[in-house]
Amino acid sequence: MAPGPKKIVSLEKGKLQPHEFDKYEGVVLETAHIQTPIEEIYFTGNMLSKYEACTDSLKDIINTDGDNEETWEKFDEHFTKFLNMSWATNWDGMRYDIVFYGVSGYTGYLMIQYLKRTALVRNREPFTFAFAGRTANKVRELRDREFAGTDYEDIPILQASYDDVFSLMDLCRSAHVIVNVAGPYMLTQGELLLDCCCRCGTDYCDVSGEIPWSHRTLALHEQARKNKVTLVPSAAVAGGYPDLLTFLLAKKLREEHGEELRRAIVYFNGGGAVGGASGGTLASRGAMSNASDETRKLMADPFALGGFIPSFDRNGMKEMSIQTGTGKVTHRVRREDTDAALSKVSQCPVTGIYRAPHMYSYFDTRIVRRSNALLADLANQPYGKEFNFQEFIRLPPEVAQQAASGTKAAGPSVADEKAALKEAGLYFAQGSGPDLNKLDDAWICLNCVAETTGGHQARCGVVGRDGYFETARCAIEMAMTLRFDKQSLPVVGGVLNATVVGQTWYADRLINSGVKWRMGGWFDFEEMTPPPY
Repeated sequence: MAPGPKKIVSLEKGKLQPHEFDKYEGVVLETAHIQTPIEEIYFTGNMLSKYEACTDSLKDIINTDGDNEETWEKFDEHFTKFLNMSWATNWDGMRYDIVFYGVSGYTGYLMIQYLKRTALVRNREPFTFAFAGRTANKVRELRDREFAGTDYEDIPILQASYDDVFSLMDLCRSAHVIVNVAGPYMLTQGELLLDCCCRCGTDYCDVSGEIPWSHRTLALHEQARKNKVTLVPSAAVAGGYPDLLTFLLAKKLREEHGEELRRAIVYFNGGGAVGGASGGTLASRGAMSNASDETRKLMADPFALGGFIPSFDRNGMKEMSIQTGTGKVTHRVRREDTDAALSKVSQCPVTGIYRAPHMYSYFDTRIVRRSNALLADLANQPYGKEFNFQEFIRLPPEVAQQAASGTKAAGPSVADEKAALKEAGLYFAQGSGPDLNKLDDAWICLNCVAETTGGHQARCGVVGRDGYFETARCAIEMAMTLRFDKQSLPVVGGVLNATVVGQTWYADRLINSGVKWRMGGWFDFEEMTPPPY
């Protein structure tokens, strides 16, 4: 018998490579290439061979020379299940408002504390939630310890891990929003989770303060945008509050004076109990300190996340740098945008106060610069085309005189910080951290001043509890914004900063959650005390 005609199986671009199906005679695949993290590990001939019902139906097509429509219908049914990954699902059909992933460690403990003390008490909408992690028993232990004897003692526990793509898909099917607290993010395969979110229509946020991770997420921007899925890395104090304060002042000054911002400066302070750094925080810093040369070069770029603003010479030309020997031409970064401008004690030219380097200034400046670019591209309202953002610690009056001497400040290395914390009994292994009950008088304060191109100024400030609790606040209120305000948000879809997507809706939720907030002025040192839970 002469061989039957070959039938073309049309696949969505990016699903499979033709060579994966060479062993199946009689079937020709249209040209495709791998594009996303999930496609790289899932859409292969080897994975398809594990779905026996699908491969058996394909063999039936070959055995009938492709002339039997019933066999084609059977194959189409199974192949559709293969493409949407439903053939191996264990999903029970439940979809929760928020699922917290990676909660067996210290950051999970923080999320639960914020739920218990604030979100479940103050939130204006009732919401459903579940906990998830790589090891379900560890997650269950934390839930039982924190919620025993309450209405939430039976909150569902889901299991998912990066080495099981089906569990990740089921996790994303189970959530409207995922809050991922499984770090250090740059050491994980977190892109797989983001890819699954895009496929399931699930929004996402995390609490990263890692430039390499934020940069890696950008590869999924277009996929998320096309699927109208919002992915928000760095919905935390780092990357959250400084950007939001800048946004609110830019909005106020634009409405009052019709002018863009020329600059914004955030001044950070913290006080109260000293609890030490959590093990996860130290692990993240260690990962960045020990990163490859390529990654370290990325972290050293002030515009690693975008938002470049060039300087212009007296003739109106963009200033360029020409590399000796190669002739490579790059834009020259303005002095005020460099990390060097953030790394020493100085006197503020806008306010006259003395200031010192802040450990998260490098990260926050990159986040705010990207927000400036995103707001220009997506809303046609950047902070400013000549905008500069900086962040420092505001020195209290008693040390201002020492600062005036010009003493340079240098932060400790990760190893030095670890040794100092161990000596003080405040060092915590990864997955653990200080008990919030011992941080009851701890607080953080961020004051912001912004100035327009026309010289008009405005100020605002926020005071919250300790930085750990505030990170949980930022993440959970971002999740609430994505879940309950999404239909009202002017910008959705893509890899976006928390402020760009949340804007005033996010600000309102944070303010209503109990932080101390002031528009039109700063908090003085004597006012810097923690707000009630």
